[in-house]
Amino acid sequence: MQALSRRDALKIIEALKRGTPPPPPLARYLHVGRSRWIDGMAWYLDAAREDELSAVRFIVGDYGSGKTHFLRVTAHLAYERSFVVSEVALDKDVRLDRFDTVWRKLLENLTIGWSTDDKSGIEYILMRWCARVEAEERLTDELVALDYLTGLDPDFRQAVRGYLREWMTYRESTAGLTPYLQWFKGDPIRPPGIRARIDRASSRAMLRSLVVFLRYLGYSGLVLFLDEIELLLTQRPSVRNGSYEVLRQFIDDTESIPSLVMLCSLTEQALQDNRSGIPSYPALNQRIGGLLTGFSPRDYRSVTVNLNRLPLEPHELFELAQRIRDVHALAHSWNAAERVPDEVLKSFAERASRTVEVPTPRFLVQLTVIVLESAQQNLDVPLEKLIPSDADVVSIVRAAERERYASWDVSHDDF
Repeated sequence: MQALSRRDALKIIEALKRGTPPPPPLARYLHVGRSRWIDGMAWYLDAAREDELSAVRFIVGDYGSGKTHFLRVTAHLAYERSFVVSEVALDKDVRLDRFDTVWRKLLENLTIGWSTDDKSGIEYILMRWCARVEAEERLTDELVALDYLTGLDPDFRQAVRGYLREWMTYRESTAGLTPYLQWFKGDPIRPPGIRARIDRASSRAMLRSLVVFLRYLGYSGLVLFLDEIELLLTQRPSVRNGSYEVLRQFIDDTESIPSLVMLCSLTEQALQDNRSGIPSYPALNQRIGGLLTGFSPRDYRSVTVNLNRLPLEPHELFELAQRIRDVHALAHSWNAAERVPDEVLKSFAERASRTVEVPTPRFLVQLTVIVLESAQQNLDVPLEKLIPSDADVVSIVRAAERERYASWDVSHDDF
C-alpha cells in the first residue's frame, strides 16, 4: 500500500463501512479477480479513444456482487486513457423518469481522474479550459475554432462561447457565468443568444455536443455509468415505464455518438421479471432483450458481463480480505496482521464461499470490516468474541439492501 495515503485509506474504510465501494480512483486497491473482463473493458475504451467506437455494455449481478465496484475499476482505466467519466446512480432524487434530474447529475459528476482538490463537474472542466485559453492569450483564436467545430448544437456552441467570453471579461465575478452553468445543467433559463433549454427532446444533440466538446478539449471521450437500474423494479408502473423509455432513449443516443461508452448495471431479476423488469416494457425489451441474455464466459468483449456467473476463486477472496486488512492497518496506524492473522482471514473467505443468502463478495467485505473495526478498538477482548455469526452478517447486508431498494414514492396505489 505504499502508493496509498492514510487519507485515502480512511476513505476506503469509511466507504466499506457504509456498504459502498470506494470511489473510482481508489477502487483498484481492493480489486481482485475477473481480470479478463477488465481487459475486455480496456479494449472498448481503447477502441472508443482510437477509432471513435460508441458502445453500450451491461454489468449484471445481484446486490453485493460487485457491480458498482466493477464500474469504478473501469473508471480508473478510463482516467488512464484521458476519458471524462460520469457516474449516475439512480435514487429518489435522480430518477430516470425525470430526465432533468439525470442530466443534472451527469453534468455535476463529470470527473477527469485524480484531483488534489476533489473538484468535478462541468464547471471544473470549463474553468480549466478558460484558464488555459487565458494563459495562452488565444481568446480570438479559440472563438474562431469553436465556430468551425463540427457536431455542436447551435445553442451548445453559443453557451461555451458565452461562458468563455464572460470568464475572460469578468475573471473575478461569477455572476455572468452562473446563467450558463444553470443552462448546461438543464435549468429553464436562457442566457443571451440561447434559444431553448436542454430537455429530453434535445438530449441526443446535447449529449453529442458534450462529447464533441470534450474531444476538442483533448479528452478521449465520455464514459457514462448508469448504476442500479434494478431500483426501477420497486417503483410504480408509471414511474417504471417512464424510466424504461428514457433508458431506451439513452441507449439509442449512445450508439449514435462516437467516443461515448455507456455502462448500465442491473440485477438478473431486472432481466427476467415479466411484470416489472425490462421484459415488461416492450419497446426496451425489443431493443436490448436479446443482448442481455447472451453472456458467454469465454467472450470477454460480450455486451453483457454477468458477475453472478463469474465467482471469485477462494484464493481471490483471501486476497481481498488481506487487501482490506492492509488498508485498515494504514488507515488506523496499527498492526492489523498481528491481531487478525491470515488464518482468520482464510476462515472468513471459506465462510463467504459457503453462504447462499447474500453474494459472496458483500458477505466477505462486511464480515472483514466488522472484525477489523472491533478488533482495533477493543484490543483487550479476545478476537473470537468479536467475530459475528453468519446470521448477523446476513442481517446487516439485508437491512442495507432493503433500504437501498425502497420505493421512491410514498403512494403505491397503482402497483
